[in-house]
Order: sequence, then C-alpha cells, then structure tokens
Amino acid sequence: MSATLSSWLHHDHRRYEGMLEECDLRAGVEDWKAVKRLFGELKSDLETHIRAENEVLFPAYEDLPGAPVAPTDALRAEHAEIGRLLRDVERLLAAQDSDLFTDALRHLDAAMTRHHEHEERIFLPMAGQALLASRDELLRRLEEYDRRRNPGA
Repeated sequence: MSATLSSWLHHDHRRYEGMLEECDLRAGVEDWKAVKRLFGELKSDLETHIRAENEVLFPAYEDLPGAPVAPTDALRAEHAEIGRLLRDVERLLAAQDSDLFTDALRHLDAAMTRHHEHEERIFLPMAGQALLASRDELLRRLEEYDRRRNPGA
C-alpha cells in the first residue's frame, strides 16, 4: 500500500509543481490566456486532491486505534493555507500584473513544497504501513476523486 499511496501522492505533487512552473513561465511572457487556463486547471485539480486527502486519506488514518491526530491536523492547516494562497493568486491573475502574480505564485509554490515534504517524509512513512489492511478500499475511494477530476479517464 505505501508504495501505491506514495505513487498516488508523488504523481499529483510533481504534476502540480510542473503546472506552477508553467504558469510562472507563461506569466513571464504575459500569455494571460494560457496562464488563466493552466491556473484554472491547477486550482480545480488541487482542490479535488485536497478534498480527497481531507475526506478519505486522513480520516482512514485517524480511525486507526492509537493514531495521533497532530500530523493530520497540521496537514489540514497547510491545506487551508494553500486554499487561501490559491484564492490570492486567482485574484491577482485578473489584474494581469506579472510581477504581483509571480510573487503570489512563488508564495503558493513555497507552501505547496513544504506541504508535499511533510506528507511524503512524515505522514506517508507513518501512515503507509498502518493503512495496509485497508489498502484496496482506500485506493478505490481515492481513485473516485481522480475520476471526478478527469471524467472519462
């Protein structure tokens, strides 16, 4: 399970990092149509990913006997920060000011990088083995979120 769960998280995390980088590049040449499309896709996908973690992954871990909730509480707080930063970036996108937009994008990137490190280096090693017994059901539920994000995939 932990390898599969790791693969699910790593794939999404790397994809989001690539999308942020592409938004930054497009904003640098003021290709606002492409930035709007890319950022809209990033925001939608990331919000779905966050819901999947908050509604499926974290509760599955927290339901385990003796599981500490401090790690998932911290990760949820990071999700809230990322949500706020997404809204900030979206607001600045409308202004089409590449300097302000790029600065806000870098704050979002830093928050996401920290969050990804916390999930991949702290939460996954701790939760992966503990969630092994419910692997198939957990992955099925996470994949449902992916299908909602990408209908027809």
